[in-house]
Amino acid sequence: MVKVLLMLFLFLSSFMNLMAQVDGLVIDANTKEPIPGVSVLVKGTTKGAATSVDGKFSIPAEVGDLLQVSFIGYKTQSIKLTNTSYLTVSLESEDKLVDEVVVIGYGTQKKSVVTGAVASLSSEKLKERPYPNIVQSLQGSVAGMRIFMRGTDAEGSVSTTRIRGVNSISGSKSPLIILDGVPYEGSWSELNVNDIESIEVLKDASSAAIYGARGASGVILIQTKKGAGEKLVVSYDGYVSFYNAINIPKMMDGETFYETKVDGGGSISATEQASYEAGESTDWLDLALQNGVNQQHNISFRGSSKNTGYYFSANLTDNKGIALNDEFKKYSFRLNLDQKLGKWVSFSSKNKYGYYDRGGNAASFSGAFLMNPLGKAYYDDGSIRLQTWEDSSYADNPLSSLNEEDNDIERVFNTNNSIVVTTPIKGLSYHLNTGYTYGTRIEQTYWGEDTSEGVESNGELSIENTYDENWLIENIVSYERSFGKHSLFITALYSAQKNTQSSNLIDAADFPNDVMTYWQPNKAGTVETDADYSQNQHLSQMGRINYSYDSRYMSSFVIRRDGYSAFGKDHKYGIFPSVSLGWNIANEPFFTDSQCADIVNTLKLRMSWGRNGNEGISAYSSLPTLEGINYLDEDYNPTFGFYSSALSSPKLGWETSESINIGLDFGLLRNRINGSIDVFSRTTKDLLLERTIPAINGASSLLQNIGEMKGKGIEFQITSTNINKGNFRWSTDFNVEASKDKLVDVGLYDDNGKPIDDSASEWFIGHNPDSYYDYVFDGIVQADEVLEVDPFNSQPGYMKYKNLNNDDDIDAENDRKVIGSLYPDFTFGVSNNFIYGPVSLSVFVNGSVGGIAPNYLMSTMSVSYRQNQLDKEFWTEDNPINTYPANAGDGSVNPAGAKFYEKTDYLRIKDITLGYDFQKNVLNKLHLDRLQVYCNVQNLCTFTKWSGLDPEFVDSSSHQRAIPQVRTFLFGVKFDVK
Repeated sequence: MVKVLLMLFLFLSSFMNLMAQVDGLVIDANTKEPIPGVSVLVKGTTKGAATSVDGKFSIPAEVGDLLQVSFIGYKTQSIKLTNTSYLTVSLESEDKLVDEVVVIGYGTQKKSVVTGAVASLSSEKLKERPYPNIVQSLQGSVAGMRIFMRGTDAEGSVSTTRIRGVNSISGSKSPLIILDGVPYEGSWSELNVNDIESIEVLKDASSAAIYGARGASGVILIQTKKGAGEKLVVSYDGYVSFYNAINIPKMMDGETFYETKVDGGGSISATEQASYEAGESTDWLDLALQNGVNQQHNISFRGSSKNTGYYFSANLTDNKGIALNDEFKKYSFRLNLDQKLGKWVSFSSKNKYGYYDRGGNAASFSGAFLMNPLGKAYYDDGSIRLQTWEDSSYADNPLSSLNEEDNDIERVFNTNNSIVVTTPIKGLSYHLNTGYTYGTRIEQTYWGEDTSEGVESNGELSIENTYDENWLIENIVSYERSFGKHSLFITALYSAQKNTQSSNLIDAADFPNDVMTYWQPNKAGTVETDADYSQNQHLSQMGRINYSYDSRYMSSFVIRRDGYSAFGKDHKYGIFPSVSLGWNIANEPFFTDSQCADIVNTLKLRMSWGRNGNEGISAYSSLPTLEGINYLDEDYNPTFGFYSSALSSPKLGWETSESINIGLDFGLLRNRINGSIDVFSRTTKDLLLERTIPAINGASSLLQNIGEMKGKGIEFQITSTNINKGNFRWSTDFNVEASKDKLVDVGLYDDNGKPIDDSASEWFIGHNPDSYYDYVFDGIVQADEVLEVDPFNSQPGYMKYKNLNNDDDIDAENDRKVIGSLYPDFTFGVSNNFIYGPVSLSVFVNGSVGGIAPNYLMSTMSVSYRQNQLDKEFWTEDNPINTYPANAGDGSVNPAGAKFYEKTDYLRIKDITLGYDFQKNVLNKLHLDRLQVYCNVQNLCTFTKWSGLDPEFVDSSSHQRAIPQVRTFLFGVKFDVK
């Protein structure tokens, strides 16, 4: 009995020891002072505590537990408990801005010595918002980078990306994308967000000057993952999402359309009358929509050994959009290898293969928005009607594309291989970087006799094969050394790049039947063939010197010379210099000894100046070109000839943007709050514009370097840790930017040589190139109202226009003005992230203010009674509103043809993600290192006064009748296998 009691006592003692309360103290490693508010957490559990004002803590823990000790401004420590005795933890100070390394192009730097305007995004930030297309994850994340989603499709690719506004009219306005050191020209949708390690955005001229001729619109550097860790990590990330259409404008139903048409004087067809009498109405938007489903699966293998690092991933994306027959499938594979070859040489290879299926033509939403609601979609047997009612011009069924046989397959292979040789001279290295991309795309479409096109021509087909090949070779010599307080980083580059594209096209018609669809060009009654080929080349040299002294004074000098084959023979090369300076004020002795140093931990002033280029033209724009033409000779025999379609432009050269940037980086309260503010101005000269010339030359225009535009703006970005106590953490990311661009010269001048507007092209001096020029709507003519100036013989219910020059007429020359711009005054994004033990929550909101656009659904043209329109309120004598004219089918109520403009301001709850990380006991049972389940809601709510489709879908009339915006509900899981 005594023996049993003794054994029980020993067991209980051991149990109590294992489940003991661990007490401890957390101190500063340098000052040895206690640190209050430190988070102490048993990793993989909800057990947590925070240190008291004297730095002490007490937490229930077991032997073998892993304690995670963290606090803002200090390096996080992980301590494995071997016993439960009193624990003293020394935390070392961590200056995040000093330690963080960013990619700057052809090298890396610590963020503390970067002198340009560079913004960074990590893979973790991107994963906070799980989207099938990475461009959607980037939206609202970086101050100065504006991303507008201009429509919704299964691929998620209808977007516009701008960095620091618009700096060109005809040239490229999109940023240069560098993927693993090689220019990337593919679609955003082809990138796998799970493969990405980091993204850097180079915004100012000094940062982007490293890429010279193509950096005028900014540069986005994307780095994919490398092998890491001493053991193999197998990871899976997959989700399924469901989405439905939102923000759909209310169009007229059949009864409303009928009554509006009759009231407006329109004639009623037999189909319209029959549908109205039967009480039938066709909701074309509803017929064209379906519930969308997307699934994505990603598996990766990552690890390293002594000399080898490896990363492999496979991705499957299968997306069925909300538009009928809109689908996108992606299969991509990536293999990244890093291998040390002895003491002096290392080799890196990054390879990706992608297979993209864009087959199928979606229902036409341009047609669905405007189709007569009294028309009929289907025949009695359920087949799709070709014509929905009697009108021959506007009755093509929006669903007819569902009968088209369409195949669209693209295959792309990318490989980037590099060798780095470390020389015996300390700090000197040579880097050979090569990139090669080969892509093929086959597009096959057949219009059979169940389509409008096929009926007219006994079937039609189109087959196009496209081949793209791109190679790059870069020779880079780098020298990096530190001499006491002096640090030097010198880079020299010589590179060559060549792009080749070719295509073959067959158009054929008149087939015996539809059985073989697009596989029967040899059976066509008529066949047209065509082929195309283009090639362009780049040749570049670059030198860069980065110097810093005592981590206080920094400088960077870059000069790059770029040649582009498309420019004229006299101006193929351009030289692009830049200089930037930085001052780490917080490292100055006078600052570190002041009381401010206790609050302000980081304070860096940056200034830069530089020039960048914009090539933005096709391969043969400077050469004379001929176009083919068929004609009959004197004997009436068909003959093939040529005519001059473009003249030589040997002086055609680069657009050049010159910009100045002043920035301030700051960190407060042990970098608990850190951020940056930048102010910039930019002048772009030698714009690539078409000058009108007499057509007697054979061409009516000539591309030249004429004109000038200017831009300026301010950017602010801040990250703060609001609460970090125990096992609860709340952090916020906020960014806002405002910019304005204006035209200074568009190549037209008055008799005194002063630049004037080009009204025909809608380019106006002092305004953004994306501006709207129109009459100013001034209300509605009311009953018994007499207008002082009325050249239109207006009746009650007509639109009124402001007489801007107060003369005795209202005319197009003197009474139109710039109404506003599509481009907003400022955009912003704010993300709040919460972590409570194993639960995480992130909420992202973004918005835009200051843009306007015409609402094309508010048309007053006569065609509106052959097409549906927005369900709106008309002026009548009993309803004398001042917002919209009377109902008139001939458009007479709007004699000047003015458009209806609305503000496109919006505030959107863009993304909410809720995640749960399973605890250690569950992970052990499942043999996992990590297991997270998460759910996500995208586009939860939008606040806007825009009455059209969506405030982002305003780029053109076609985008305003695009596939609607969607709300998405997503469920996913992530895990790492032990």
